[in-house]
Amino acid sequence: MFTMTALLQLFTWLLTGFLLLATALAILFARRPLLGVAQHWGLQLWWLALLGALPALWRGDWICFALCLAVAAWWSVMLFRRPRRAAADGAPLLRIVAANLLHANDALDRAGAAIAALQPDVAVLCEVTPDARAALRALEARLPHALDTCAPDSLYGIVILSRFPLTERSRGIGEDPTPRHLAADLAIAGGTVSLLAIHPTNPLRLPRAHRIPGEFAAVADLCRTLREDLIVIGDCNAAGWSSYLRGLERAAGLANDGGLRPSWPVWLPAPLRLPLDHVWVRGRLTLARVWPGPAYGSDHLPLVAEIGRPRDAGS
Repeated sequence: MFTMTALLQLFTWLLTGFLLLATALAILFARRPLLGVAQHWGLQLWWLALLGALPALWRGDWICFALCLAVAAWWSVMLFRRPRRAAADGAPLLRIVAANLLHANDALDRAGAAIAALQPDVAVLCEVTPDARAALRALEARLPHALDTCAPDSLYGIVILSRFPLTERSRGIGEDPTPRHLAADLAIAGGTVSLLAIHPTNPLRLPRAHRIPGEFAAVADLCRTLREDLIVIGDCNAAGWSSYLRGLERAAGLANDGGLRPSWPVWLPAPLRLPLDHVWVRGRLTLARVWPGPAYGSDHLPLVAEIGRPRDAGS
């Protein structure tokens, strides 16, 4: 019969083994969508490692204690030592709301009202079904310029609604190797900027997960064809510290504020969620503020970003 001490020892070793295995897979297979999927749970692995160190310390199990601290140290580097973009010190140029509507969402009126309440200048929406596209027509009273990739039989349409005139640059409707994206130029005060909305494949979609590295490489190539003043935003199905997004940042010259904003799934407590929704800028643009919006019937929280320019950037 196990004693409490023996059970605690077993738990400590099992937890330590799990942390080591998950971290090793994240490191060794970072570019393999399935084997490396643990990398997106880096935040959870970090605090689990810190928690796991406590019983090891209490029991004097120095091997487990050292291994847990090593795992925590690795994820600390990955999570918190990311390049940051200096915040704008002038008035924001525009406010963007990015939202994954969830194709099974049956609260579309609530979603539309929640997006309108955030008072966006631009709304970037993904997983837009034909029913959702019809329900969102009311938003066009405030945001009259619209582009979309919606199709009658698609669950994964992308929509851009804007107060500013839009010129389409590129699109990809995603049941093929082309990444799911919609790119446009926005004519705003002080010039024109490019906006790229992306929604790459979910790594848990087993038949399609192999496409993910190629999708991010294609997004990086697309960024090179767009204006230097560029905003990239969307549900990336990847954590900000993942190899995919760090590679995209390097290849396309993108930067963000490095903030941790766990956004999925909404029904879990914030420490258990993954930060999958992101925004980057390039050129003379910078991030004035970024924050998660309220729940609206989807499994994601919306992302709200105010984009600006430093005072010395000019027009």
